[in-house]
Order: sequence, then C-alpha cells, then structure tokens
Amino acid sequence: MSMRRAALVVLGFGLGGLCLWLSSRNVDWREAVRIFRAADSSDIAAGIALFGAGVLLRAWRWQTILAFQRHVPLAKSLQALLAGYAVNSILPARLGEFFRAHYLGRLTGLSRSGVLASIVVERLLDLVTVICALAVGLALAGGGDSASRHVLLGGAVIAAAAVVVLMLIVLLLSRYSAEDLLPLLVARVPAGATIARRGGTMLTDFTQALEVVHTRHFPAAVLLTLPIWLVEACAMWSVCRAVGVDLDLAGMLSLLGGASLSTLVPTAPGYVGSYQMAFVVILGQFGADATPAIVAATAVQIYLIGSFTLVGLATMAIASLFSVLKSAKR
Repeated sequence: MSMRRAALVVLGFGLGGLCLWLSSRNVDWREAVRIFRAADSSDIAAGIALFGAGVLLRAWRWQTILAFQRHVPLAKSLQALLAGYAVNSILPARLGEFFRAHYLGRLTGLSRSGVLASIVVERLLDLVTVICALAVGLALAGGGDSASRHVLLGGAVIAAAAVVVLMLIVLLLSRYSAEDLLPLLVARVPAGATIARRGGTMLTDFTQALEVVHTRHFPAAVLLTLPIWLVEACAMWSVCRAVGVDLDLAGMLSLLGGASLSTLVPTAPGYVGSYQMAFVVILGQFGADATPAIVAATAVQIYLIGSFTLVGLATMAIASLFSVLKSAKR
C-alpha cells in the first residue's frame, strides 16, 4: 500500500472514530440495544425493497448518461453500480467511484476517463438534490438548537458553493477541447509538456463525455434524479420508523440531505462515525435524543447500505467465477 493510501486510511479511521465518539457520548447503550431488537421487520423489509428500487433507477439514470457515448445494457450498468457501492462501503473517500469507472470500462470497453465523467455528472445532480433537500427541510423546521442549525446551514452553503464551482468546471471542460485547455492548465507546471502529452488522451475522453450536458440525454437524467431520491427518502423513512423514529416532511428532508452529505467525508468504512454524527445532529433539531438517533443511523447502515454492499460483493464474486470458468473452457 502506498504512503498516500495508507495516510487516507488512517485519516478515515481517525475522523470516523472521532465522529463516533462525539455522537455517542450521551447514548444509553442498553436502551439502544432494546430499540434495535424491537425493530419492526415489515418496515425494514419495505425499506430494503424501496432502496433496491432506487438502485435500479440509479442504474437506469447512469445508462441514460452513458448513452451519449454508447448504449450500455441496463444489466451491466447495474452490475458496475453495485460493485461501486460495495467498494464505497469498504474503502474511505468514495474510492468506489473510481473503481466502478474501471469496472464498467472493463465490462464494455468504454474509456475509463469517459465513464468517470459520467459519474461526475451523476454526482453533481445528486449534490444539487441533497443540498436542496437539506435547505428546504431546515427552512420548514422550527425551533431546535440555533447553534447546530447555523452549522448545518453553513455546511449547506459551503456545499452549494462547491457544487457551483464543480458545475463551472464541467461547463468549461465540456466547451473547450482538451488540446486547447490542457496547455493552459499545465503551462506553469514543471515538465508540463510531458504531462500534456501523457494526459491528453485521458482528458480528451473525459471532456468529450462531459458534452452529455448539452444533449437530450441530460434532461432525461435530471428527470430521473427526483424519483431516485424520493424512493431513497421513503426507504430511509421506513427504516427509521422501524426503530421508533417517525419523522415529518421537514425532518425527513433535513435528514436525507445531511446524511447524504456526510458520506462525502473520508471516514471509516461504511461511513461509520460521520453517518452517526449526521443523524444525532439533525434529529436533535426535531426533538430526538442521541440514543434513537444512533440506532436509526446504524439501522440504515446495516439494512440498506450493508445489504447492498453484500449484493455488490456477491455480484463481483459471481462475475469473477464466470470469468474463470469461461477462461478454463478455452
């Protein structure tokens, strides 16, 4: 393992541990275990089913974005998406996004850089949606701890600014060719000519894929984004209700936005720590104590994220097995 990756892993576990400690200081663990054991299995089953529907919608949206480059069968986009989900849950800093770009490229022959560009478009759509959800939820909510609300609003503003910057970069890269843009970017970098020569093809593939924002495929992807998050919000709401945390619209929108943004923090595998912190802070604005908030966060991680992490790992294992058997027959 390289020093950079090792440092990232250490940072992730350190931040995750710190967030988990801060969020669980006031937790009654006996009560937490009781709540978890008493969870309503029918609500959990409904949540898993809804989350699965959301994954299918995500695969369809990704297929729609990729159609600008080449038609990709829904089964392959779903397979790569599940593999990326699994790796995202195991590794810190959302490294699963790079993995699924490589995975789909290997499945289809598409350029890895082009596939990565389609994932960037996906993530921008998701960021806009969850930031809007958090902002609307906080606007609808009344009361709560003003200091925490200010922190949440500040985080939403920072995230919104980051999205604007990313969108400007996407528009810039999609309007100018790599041959024109790359020399400007590396002009003042040592060995810039070498970098331009080696990175030119990758950047060209990346910028060409970003041209999807100027095609009919992009509005279709935008239209699919709302039902994706609506279904996933219902899945999260169902699991939260299963452990006794019943939220109104404002609470659900705030939790959806805040919990989703917390996964961007490079913490421990499975978003342990950052997810608990997000639930405790946000649900605290709606009168929930730390104990049910921790239970709700953990239930979502186990039943939703955990279930589809296992599905993703199984998908990769089965695909590898078929590949080995196919090679053995030759």
